[in-house]
Amino acid sequence: MIPRCPSIDKRIFEVLTRLEEQSRKEKSGEVKVKHKDAMLAISFDTGIFFNILLKASKAKRILEVGTSTGYSTLWFADAVMSMGQRQNSQRLQDRKFITTIESNRSKVRRAEKNFSDAGVDSIVQIIQGQARSVLHSISKDPEAGKPGDLFDFVFLDADKENLPTYFNIVLSLVKPGGIISTDNMLYPEELRPQMQRFAKYIRKLPNVQSVTVPIGNGEEISMKLVE
Repeated sequence: MIPRCPSIDKRIFEVLTRLEEQSRKEKSGEVKVKHKDAMLAISFDTGIFFNILLKASKAKRILEVGTSTGYSTLWFADAVMSMGQRQNSQRLQDRKFITTIESNRSKVRRAEKNFSDAGVDSIVQIIQGQARSVLHSISKDPEAGKPGDLFDFVFLDADKENLPTYFNIVLSLVKPGGIISTDNMLYPEELRPQMQRFAKYIRKLPNVQSVTVPIGNGEEISMKLVE
């Protein structure tokens, strides 16, 4: 049982608790699932970390690459809803505050149910497709280039071989002062050499300040500098 978080919306926390139990069973081998169907979610403490980070930075528009079953998305959604918007349901319905991309059709369906159960489906847009193709489409959207439509926060949790490509695309979609976070910087260990090369690459970019935070599987926190 995960510790109760009074600051998290009750409906969201109920779904998070259910997903935590599913993740525990998968990791312990209590339930057997194919790799493509595994949750592969961030850790509970990482979820709290992001929730606090987004609340502190007052992030309102979020992009996620790699939805899985929506565990991390729910932490993001709670942060968005907490910023004075729970009292204004009409405003929440006017616009999708979170865009999340997932290629696995089965996981999209599971995420949609989780968002509905948590009461956040009105603020989350799921786009099913290959990340590179979807990101290119978003980057070419004339609305995406407008200052008010740039993202405050991006979370990269998809295939690792294409991370430099994903990072370069989303960097143009993030507001100056916005943050791009990348998962799995430290674990699993077999990915560490590849992730170290990725970290070295982004830390050479002139308009990025970046650091690895040793929480959960390791999160790279990269800020887009004001040019």
